[in-house]
Amino acid sequence: MRTITRFGALVLAVAVVVAGWRLGAAGADTGFMVRPQVEVVGATGDQLELVRWAVGRFEAAGLEAPSVRIAFWDEPDGCGDHQGFAKGGRVDVCTALVNVMTRRILLHELGHVWLDQNTTPSIRAGFVELRGLPSWNASADPWRLRGYEQGAEIIGWALGERILSAQIPDIRPEALGRAFAFLTGRALPTNR
Repeated sequence: MRTITRFGALVLAVAVVVAGWRLGAAGADTGFMVRPQVEVVGATGDQLELVRWAVGRFEAAGLEAPSVRIAFWDEPDGCGDHQGFAKGGRVDVCTALVNVMTRRILLHELGHVWLDQNTTPSIRAGFVELRGLPSWNASADPWRLRGYEQGAEIIGWALGERILSAQIPDIRPEALGRAFAFLTGRALPTNR
């Protein structure tokens, strides 16, 4: 009888471990909802706070945060060997650090998703004209001369701490403010 009880306890323990592993694997894929439209996966506590901060920056500027799934990675291969990458409602951030640069990267990548979800072809064309650019996002054009990249840089700069300069031409605050207002329909937020 003792052998059967021990064997039963062992089977139960293995079943609990397997079930816990399977639930943990499923939970890792679902993530944490920061807002109904903002899901975060693979984040540390500091990274989760970073996402809350970034979403709060959109809201403070009168913009709705984009519908997005944000994933954090420790290595750049999760982002196509960049520190950040955005595509199709998903943002990947590839650094374990949470600092000024990470905040800038996250806001830039969220800016891409916001542009995808909130700009029309006519707004994009007008922005290209306003900034004197050759295209919205032609791969033949240098990164810094694409409207899509400038738009993300401007949104990231405007919503961020403005410690780091936007990495595009014509970064005079009045030019960036005009471009932000054109894209968003909102005045440049006060630097907080």
